[in-house]
Amino acid sequence: MKNLTLAIAFLLSSITIIAQDFEGTFTYEMVYENLSPQIKPMAGMLPKSSTVVVKGELSKTTTPNPMGGESSVIINSTTGETLTLMNVMGQKYATKMTPEDVKDEDKPEVEYTEETKEILGYMCKKAIATDKEGNEVDVFYTEEIDVKVSSSVNGIKGFPMQVIITQDMFTMTQTVTEIKKGKVKKIKMEVPSDFELKTIEELQKMMSGGM
Repeated sequence: MKNLTLAIAFLLSSITIIAQDFEGTFTYEMVYENLSPQIKPMAGMLPKSSTVVVKGELSKTTTPNPMGGESSVIINSTTGETLTLMNVMGQKYATKMTPEDVKDEDKPEVEYTEETKEILGYMCKKAIATDKEGNEVDVFYTEEIDVKVSSSVNGIKGFPMQVIITQDMFTMTQTVTEIKKGKVKKIKMEVPSDFELKTIEELQKMMSGGM
């Protein structure tokens, strides 16, 4: 379950919204399909929603963990810095990334399609992002929302209203169910004193069972 929690945290960090000139909250519903036999008994523990709070150049995505606690991904859209905070079964980890940490070969290829759908009254277009290992992420994005946004799925120009991630454990569909503009609390891009700072490589090693 610890590895599952870390895996979900990494998946969510790949779809975190970056926004500018906007203050408010986005709520996403998470639905799972095609669960593997190992994951089916844990289906009821999987997170069902996530919240993205945006204040100027900073955004914070918060998602409950299967074993309690939560994971948060904070992004500074001006500097491109990312801070991920994970509370995994009572153990608290933090990791930082800068634009220099992302190699060109690690960036996915993006294919735009003619497929469309309506979500919350917004017309959305479909794009498919494929990484170097052949994993695909389907993104339905809209150009109708007046917010300057991008995502860690480089190249998709528009607001991600729905993201579908397919991998071995399950297929996860994350869809916006509410957009609420208004004042939010200050977002702090700093590592809390009770979190242990680790590198991306160390966390990936943990996710694969190496620790």
